[in-house]
Amino acid sequence: MKRYAKVLVPLFAISEMIAIVFAAYLAVYIRYGFGSFPNIVHENVLYISAVLWPSLASASGYYKDRRTRKFINTFSHLTIQWFFISFILFAYLVLAKLDVSRLSFSLFLILSYFLLIVSGRIRHQFLEKIRTRGMNQRSIGFIGIEKQYSIFCSWLHDNPSFGFQPTRIMETAFPESLDESAKKLKQMLSVYHFDEILIGSFKRRKDILTVIVDIAEEYGCRVRIEREKEDIYSRHLDLHQFGPFRVFSVREEPLARTPNKVFKRIFDVVFSSLFLLFIFWWIHLIVCALIKLTSKGPIFFKQKRVGKNGVEFYCYKFRTMEENGSTYEGKGEITKQIDSRITPIGAFLRKTNLDEFPQFINVLLGDMSVIGPRPHMLEEDYKVAEVLSKYRIRRFIRPGISGWAQVNGFRGGTEDMELMQKRVDYDVAYIESWTPLLDLKIMYLTILQMLTFKTGAH
Repeated sequence: MKRYAKVLVPLFAISEMIAIVFAAYLAVYIRYGFGSFPNIVHENVLYISAVLWPSLASASGYYKDRRTRKFINTFSHLTIQWFFISFILFAYLVLAKLDVSRLSFSLFLILSYFLLIVSGRIRHQFLEKIRTRGMNQRSIGFIGIEKQYSIFCSWLHDNPSFGFQPTRIMETAFPESLDESAKKLKQMLSVYHFDEILIGSFKRRKDILTVIVDIAEEYGCRVRIEREKEDIYSRHLDLHQFGPFRVFSVREEPLARTPNKVFKRIFDVVFSSLFLLFIFWWIHLIVCALIKLTSKGPIFFKQKRVGKNGVEFYCYKFRTMEENGSTYEGKGEITKQIDSRITPIGAFLRKTNLDEFPQFINVLLGDMSVIGPRPHMLEEDYKVAEVLSKYRIRRFIRPGISGWAQVNGFRGGTEDMELMQKRVDYDVAYIESWTPLLDLKIMYLTILQMLTFKTGAH
């Protein structure tokens, strides 16, 4: 999964940008008989298209790893996206009253659309092929009776391109006590990591369903439940076909919906770009000078943190402590309220949150969001995930520079598990109740706390 996001997605985006560039030159050649653009308007149309396509595709989830989605779904997504870009280009030409050949413009839109369809089809077939060969796999645990598990495995065997590796989690249909069943499930999930869990039908399912879901989410698993005829509540949920079963997902948080994800990602890209362009460049010059004048070592500090879906990434900060190479890999001692390792200028940077400013680079790269649960270093993350309730749910979305827990006073390192649990509760509440207005509120409170030195950081 990490390789898909970090290697394949950029390759797909680059190949589609090349397709758009080729379509632009081909349209000009057909219209004018030569390979160079007749004026700057044609160049601008190309630049806008080449930049908009990967940006919109990334924000709208076009490259998302949807394994059970057929090419017709990709085709529909592609068509809507290119229509939107075509509308923007047309509006740009009309509102700016620019002179461009209608024929070359129409040819460019048609040829680009055709080449993007070809590229999308190649991408779809490529992913199917590598999954059939056992690469780009996702693990899925199954809870249910043997007959259903056999049906599910037969479907996966007949459809290897979906790239699921199934495992039967429970060998029984829960005839023992609920406590024993819960204990068995916890033991299984603590040994094997599952990306998803599919819950089928079995006796006494209603009695233990809530327990199963709670335990699965404790271990950061997405949960799908097969609909049973007597499941009246499932009529009001978003049912979809998953192989041989009609299922619904347990946790459909606001940011699981494509429009919300698109809005949040576009906001992150625009806001972080403007911040880096107009504010960060001059602030970082001042901070760099202060760090160099007051302590030895590098200006920037990077440390491995845990991000969305448990993917590790390097989180950037201004260095606020004496250099300690062991912490780069996400291991080390949690920062205390009174910590001798913190430099004089580092204390000020932490108090004002200025040390977090380089993380807008992480936002632009897609590792983080402006607002979200704060990412923890690897050692701390793995440790508290074992003891705190619902902790791994935080991994369902991108971590943030600031978050709901931070503006409510839960900021900075702590070894108090009660305080950590309250922080997690705020993070989960944010995930469950996200709105654009909530993000704006958190941003306002963060800025206010920075200006009044009431961040609570140490």
